[in-house]
Amino acid sequence: MAPGTYRAVMCEKISPSATEGIEAAVVREVPCKAELGDQEVRISARAASLNFPELLMMQNKYQYKPKLPFVLCTEGAGIVVETGRKVSGLSVGDKVFYATMAGCAAEELVLPAQMCIKMPEPLSFSQAASFHMGYMTGYHGLVTRGRLRAGEWLLVTGAGGGMGSMAVELGKAVGAKVIAAASSDDKLEMCKKLGADYVVNYSKQKLKDAVGEITKGEFCDVIYDPVGGEIFDQCVRCVTPKGYARLLVVGFASGTIPKFGINMALIKGFDLVGVRSGAQLGLALTQQGGLQR
Repeated sequence: MAPGTYRAVMCEKISPSATEGIEAAVVREVPCKAELGDQEVRISARAASLNFPELLMMQNKYQYKPKLPFVLCTEGAGIVVETGRKVSGLSVGDKVFYATMAGCAAEELVLPAQMCIKMPEPLSFSQAASFHMGYMTGYHGLVTRGRLRAGEWLLVTGAGGGMGSMAVELGKAVGAKVIAAASSDDKLEMCKKLGADYVVNYSKQKLKDAVGEITKGEFCDVIYDPVGGEIFDQCVRCVTPKGYARLLVVGFASGTIPKFGINMALIKGFDLVGVRSGAQLGLALTQQGGLQR
């Protein structure tokens, strides 16, 4: 590696398919930023987390479309090795984790100090590097947007994936009665270990039938759906008819954006709630001058 450079995993071209997208990732040397801004920190990275949005970015299918070439990964963790002269609250040697729309799959990062959070002692670098995307989305979705309360019925689809499994944990922490739904028994066994009260394999059962049986016909107060497609269509039929349910649109891991018949919202009287945690984080940073550390 040449002096004054660091290695990064990059996307240099848009790929038409998911498989080709992964194979198109390359390791390149990138020049280091020579001087820090007053409010910036230099980080020696220790871990980065690969999430579904990166794959979509490589196919030019994500709502945020970085210019080519770009460094992959939206979250990571590392050690502060240099600080700008006006940085407060962070020091050289601090372990931190962070999220940004791209650029975390690199040996070195320069970020605004307000984007970095000190790592709690129990977390490893790899655990901290995968914290933001799932847990922040889950908290924003279930608590801020979904107004989930103790004792309510919560259905989580895609519960075997990153977004879903973290929503299962957070739902239990709030005190909800959690139904985890996934496509395989192995995934559901993991969900049980995370605290799910009930599990449904939707490759074997229709969600409406299973959820109706579990809830004794009450169905669900809050539904957290990162899958989309045909699973979303089934979720609409799992909403409680009591007139206060919240169906949370979290993502489209199935690859299909569903078309929603608004007559169902009228008939059942539920809220269809969009969950976009990245935009909310940006707003919070603007309003509060940075994340609390």
